Amino acid sequence: MVKQRDVLSNFASRSAESRSVTVENLVREFGFARQAACGRLNRLWRERLIEAVEARPARARFRLEPGEAIHALHFRITARGRQRLRWYEQHDESGDGGWLGFR
Repeated sequence: MVKQRDVLSNFASRSAESRSVTVENLVREFGFARQAACGRLNRLWRERLIEAVEARPARARFRLEPGEAIHALHFRITARGRQRLRWYEQHDESGDGGWLGFR
């Protein structure tokens, strides 16, 4: 199972190289089925952990427009996504066992 942290780390490393992430990148890098990759991007986008690189209208900044396909978009990590990665790192270092109290 691929964890959200792994996917966000991939976004962060690609952003450091000024590269975006697409559905095809997730399929290739993590072995996701295409539909699963689309679902993962939708969730991360809805949670505002990633954003579309393409210019978007304010009303559709974090969602698809009617008739738009997610596989046509390129994404990058947001400040909120980087903050989530830092949270994961802090909880690893503190040894508190994570969200449910165990590892």
